[in-house]
Amino acid sequence: MTIARSAAVVLTVLACALVPAGAAASSQTVVTRPVVFSVRNLNRTPVSCSTDGAAYQIRGRIVGPASSLARSGGAATLYLHGLGFGVFFWDFSAVPGYDFAAAMAAAGHVSVIIDRLGYGASDHPIGTQSCIGGQADIAHQVVHQLRAGTYSTTQGKPISFARTALVGHSAGGAIAQIESYSFRDVDALGVLSWADQGSSTLATTDFLQAGSVCMNGGETSDGAPGYAPFGQTAADFDAAMFFDANPAVVAATNQLRNLDPCGDDNSIVAAINEDHLMVPTITVPVLLVFGANDALFPPPAGTEQEAQFLGSSDVSLIQLPNTGHALTLERSAPTFTADISRWLAARGF
Repeated sequence: MTIARSAAVVLTVLACALVPAGAAASSQTVVTRPVVFSVRNLNRTPVSCSTDGAAYQIRGRIVGPASSLARSGGAATLYLHGLGFGVFFWDFSAVPGYDFAAAMAAAGHVSVIIDRLGYGASDHPIGTQSCIGGQADIAHQVVHQLRAGTYSTTQGKPISFARTALVGHSAGGAIAQIESYSFRDVDALGVLSWADQGSSTLATTDFLQAGSVCMNGGETSDGAPGYAPFGQTAADFDAAMFFDANPAVVAATNQLRNLDPCGDDNSIVAAINEDHLMVPTITVPVLLVFGANDALFPPPAGTEQEAQFLGSSDVSLIQLPNTGHALTLERSAPTFTADISRWLAARGF
């Protein structure tokens, strides 16, 4: 057996080992392709906030079964991470067993995972020149490029996707909602660990502390000024994100966590105000997932958010017991992945 074939077999075995219970396993090798999306930092959403209009690159990966990435016309889901995280939230590899994208690929799904603007390997503007509306506009541009096959990849030829779902975690959930009601270009919506009401005192405190850092000029991220941490210390961050997590996962996450653009933090309230008006106009299928022990959005935040989606006839709410805010990194991650897989599969993804 050649070295290349041996590596492919090993990758298939490892991916299948991560297949969530109840999901149909794929017999195909899991493929990961680096991708780059060329975007402009615009804000054409109803959320009032400022961007610089400049050109940037968003970097990430497409992860899916080899058969699904061999030709155009299939379905893919774009995932948006929340504050403090990055693409690693979706393909966490520091501790075995938490690679969400690989598990989803082994179950037959195509995932597009990115570092949002200002995070990780993607470009970093001045932090005050990013905002939640701009992040939603960039997500729209990424969706458009996925549909058209106009993004860049160093492996193979870009393919286009006929159907796209959009899933966001935490502040990424707010961004996903805004993208959905602003541009009407996605076929399904997932909102994870985000509600436009019902946030805890801890959430308010962490936002206020980040705002104080921003008011004093912020910190530097990848050479760009105007950034701040959500949770001023590792202990603060962990209290917000985790309930029942492997200590090794928590420690690794603390090493990987990112600062957030101050403009994103500063535009959260504007986003929430617009959401109350516009979320009821979303008509596509919607999935909401919350941890029952979420320190930032404790029950009944999920139920209250579900009630906002008056325009959709297909709204599902899942509340995971013994689970905190960081759904892909809690011990319940396999259950969470299985739930997402089943929901997407039932809707053609």
